[in-house]
Order: sequence, then C-alpha cells, then structure tokens
Amino acid sequence: MNSNRRKFIKNSALATAAISTFPTIMNACVSPNEKIVVGLIGCLGMGFNDLKAFLKQKNVECAAMCDVDRNVLEERAAEVEKLQGKKPILYDDFRELLDNKDIDAVINGTPDHWHALIAIYAMEAGKALYTEKPLANSIEECNLMVKAQKRYNSVVQVGQWQRSDPHWKNAVEYLHAGNIGRIRSVRAWSYVGWKSSIPVLPDTDAPEGVNYDMWLGPAPKRAFNKNRFHFTFRWYWDYAGGLMASVGNAYLPPVAITDLGTYWFIPNNA
Repeated sequence: MNSNRRKFIKNSALATAAISTFPTIMNACVSPNEKIVVGLIGCLGMGFNDLKAFLKQKNVECAAMCDVDRNVLEERAAEVEKLQGKKPILYDDFRELLDNKDIDAVINGTPDHWHALIAIYAMEAGKALYTEKPLANSIEECNLMVKAQKRYNSVVQVGQWQRSDPHWKNAVEYLHAGNIGRIRSVRAWSYVGWKSSIPVLPDTDAPEGVNYDMWLGPAPKRAFNKNRFHFTFRWYWDYAGGLMASVGNAYLPPVAITDLGTYWFIPNNA
C-alpha cells in the first residue's frame, strides 16, 4: 500500500469513520483493478464480524487468518471460503501472519490484553490496522500505541461502533464549544439484561486444539478455566476492564479525538 493510498485512508477515516467505513475507504482509494488483502487475528467474535464487513467491499480479499483455538480457526476459515471462494492461509501464531508480505491490512479481534502488543507489531510490520475496542487495558498501553502510530506513520482505526457515527462527533464539538456550560460531572450506566450469572467452574486442561499459553500471552500464568476463556474473559482484570471497558466503550459519548483518528474510552482499571 503506497504512501498516497495510506494518506487517503487516514484522512478519510478521520472524517467519516464507521465500523464498516474502513473497508469502504480502502475500496474507494484503489483502482478497479487493485485488490486490498486483509488478515484476521482473533476469529471468534467481533473480529469475524469485522472481516465479513470488509469482504462486502469490492476488491477485498482475506488471505490469512490466525487464532489460538484451532477449532474456531477451521470453522471460520470454512465460512470465509464460502464467502469469497478461496480458503485463507491459517496461522497459529500472529507473528507469522504479520510476516506475510501480501497482506495490506490487519483486523485485530483478540481479547483486550492482546490489543496493544498485536497493534504495535502490526504497525511495525507496515500493515494498516483495524483494532477492536477497547483500544487497550491501560493508559500506558494506549500511549505506547500512539507513539508507534507516529513512529511508523501507520493507518489505524479503532472499532468503536456508534462512536464512529457523525452525530457523536457533532455532540463532542457541541460540548467543546461550551454550549451547555462547564461540565462538572458525567454519569453513565448500562442495563445488561442479556448477561446471566457466571457459575463457578473447576479448572481443567485446555481443550484439544487450543494453544493456551499463547492465549495468555502477557497475562499472568493461570490454570485453564472455561470461565476465563472466549467471551467471558471480559469479567477478569487479567484480560479486560469489565463491562465498562466493553459496552461503555461502544456506547458512551466520546471523550476525545485521538491521533489514531478515532475516539476512545479508557478502561476503568487504567
């Protein structure tokens, strides 16, 4: 992806970012004969939803996928093959995917505790990056990501759902203009009717096909427990900032426009 194409993507993302806009921007900045090649890291949940949005754009192809759970990886790869008629290359280690020179852009759909490291590695590898919310698990991680973006002049967007819609940007500008006076306090809450209680489960061996050590990555070493894996990892400080860092990140009004060209909400454990 040359510098002119990167500049176009970055400037457009700053102005009209949306969860499906990044692939739209990529499509708009290339000729009809060009192709944007993407790779997905973290294939189970939002990462795969993001990839499907990318693949709805013209001239976008998924060349590679990576996940620590081989069962998830194979299942998602089969779905991608149906969508695009070609099976992507499968990796167990995200670093091998980033070494693939054919990939222009990377979607980071991993658990929160992996966001910063994978994002920085992707920028270093020269990939455009779409990373899922929240940006990171601490202010320190966020600062390192911003430094990396400046150092490598990377194209980066954070998937913030409604936070990317124009009316949120208009709301921020309205507040910053002082139209409602000085703001002394902000309160926010979330009704979570869909989440049931989490039952206590014993530790077990990791399921076959799961590279649990890689899943833990920078997090503390712990025995495998189903409660800490896949979606429910979010309720543990080792990996995430709880519901506020997840749902709050997606729905609360934005608090800043960052150097990454999007809005972020700092997790409440930062």
